[in-house]
Amino acid sequence: MGRLDPDISTRDALAHLSLAENDPNALDRRRFLQLVGMGAGAGVASGSVSPVVRDLLAGLGTPAWAAGPVGPTDGILVVLGMFGGNDGLNTVVPLNDSNYQTMHGSLAVAPEQTLALDGEVGLHPALTELKQFWDDGQLAVVDGIGYPQPDFSHFNSMAFWMAGRPHAIPTSGWLGRWLDGYLEGSKDLYAAAEVGSSVPLHLVGEVARGTVVPPNRPGYGADQSDRYQRAYTAMRSMRSGGHGPWHAAVADAMVDQLDLAAQLAPVIPDDEHLSDTRIVASLDVAARLINANLGFRVLTAGFGDFDSHAGQPDQHPVRMQELNDSVRRFFEVLDPAWRTRVTIMTFSEFGRTPWSNDGLGTDHGSSAPHFVFGQNVRGGMYGRRPSMAGLRRWERMAHHVDFRSYYASIIDGWLGGGSSDVLGGNYEDLRLFSRGPGLEPDGSVSPGPAVVTAPSGFTPLTPARVADTRDGTGGVARRKLRAGERIR
Repeated sequence: MGRLDPDISTRDALAHLSLAENDPNALDRRRFLQLVGMGAGAGVASGSVSPVVRDLLAGLGTPAWAAGPVGPTDGILVVLGMFGGNDGLNTVVPLNDSNYQTMHGSLAVAPEQTLALDGEVGLHPALTELKQFWDDGQLAVVDGIGYPQPDFSHFNSMAFWMAGRPHAIPTSGWLGRWLDGYLEGSKDLYAAAEVGSSVPLHLVGEVARGTVVPPNRPGYGADQSDRYQRAYTAMRSMRSGGHGPWHAAVADAMVDQLDLAAQLAPVIPDDEHLSDTRIVASLDVAARLINANLGFRVLTAGFGDFDSHAGQPDQHPVRMQELNDSVRRFFEVLDPAWRTRVTIMTFSEFGRTPWSNDGLGTDHGSSAPHFVFGQNVRGGMYGRRPSMAGLRRWERMAHHVDFRSYYASIIDGWLGGGSSDVLGGNYEDLRLFSRGPGLEPDGSVSPGPAVVTAPSGFTPLTPARVADTRDGTGGVARRKLRAGERIR
């Protein structure tokens, strides 16, 4: 890491910390997961396509299809990366601190423009969706998050956050190591995915790793124009046994892909009906993946650039609006029956300096606030707001919450436990959740989504798990971890 330019850009840092889908199964996995985004996985799980699709189109063999629906008390986590270093002071704005107005100068958000939370802080005026979660008691604002001896390189700090291990050479990510324990060495395309173009470090485990779902739909197979119909006809003509079983099997997989794409096209909008803003489109697709009930426990997406060294008055409000619009779209698309099982969290590699610079911007900072929100989140202020008193021009605010405590609170409170194994130590649980995934206030389990018939006539598999065969026991029902029990 020390060989890289310490002033590496956000984009280059992300490229170094992500894996392209270039393994032998990359094309098949990408094509398959595009179909999954339209609801294909439910059809596969219900047996409506041939075994050839399972073995050849996925490229990973039958075990990769064994995940099945999400259990009624399995938490689903959506992780939003705000890359480049978000200005936390202009996101969760101090209302009564004159230091903020003095140091941030013309960049400061006026108190009367904010969406006031508790009399001490207010949200950026664009964050109306988050304000509604606050009003409903479902937004946790965790202030002062950082790590000891902060590093102000995009690459280094981003790597530390993604790995969940500050000041160490990153070889795996925190969610990837959680995935290692969750999958217990098995392969599963449906457990975790980045909605984007490459697999970020935080989804790379020591054994398992997430996959990639593009934030759009495939045209091939769904496009019914004459030009494409001729190509489809030619492919269908290959479906014969005259050239041997392997030829027939490959042709069968290709034809199944065409049929699936054509049948399931109504389930996800055409690209022209997805937002031109990438993060909004990404969360739109993420919500559809959850609705399809394929088994995804973790979905991640990132956006930016938040690196506002100059021109922050024009840049940061746009990022805040994108955040708000993506959250709004996600919950517009998400079936409300999933809301007790879904939580969204944010992260960024660092905050910004309290002092503005001469270019109408801020520089790389240290601690910053982050958000956790969802129906089962215990809303309120967590952590501690760092003091700006007495800070000189290039000094940064202290952190009060180690990001590993932030992660541990998510792992133990929402993903079933095992944070000490994932993070390599015991960290404080901030108690961010009022109740576990899938539970109503009275302790009862929320009813699952109803079976919906798509316009094409395709009927997805009902999202209710009867038993889980992933651990090789032949169908032992999943359960919550007992006190002190770890994922193994």
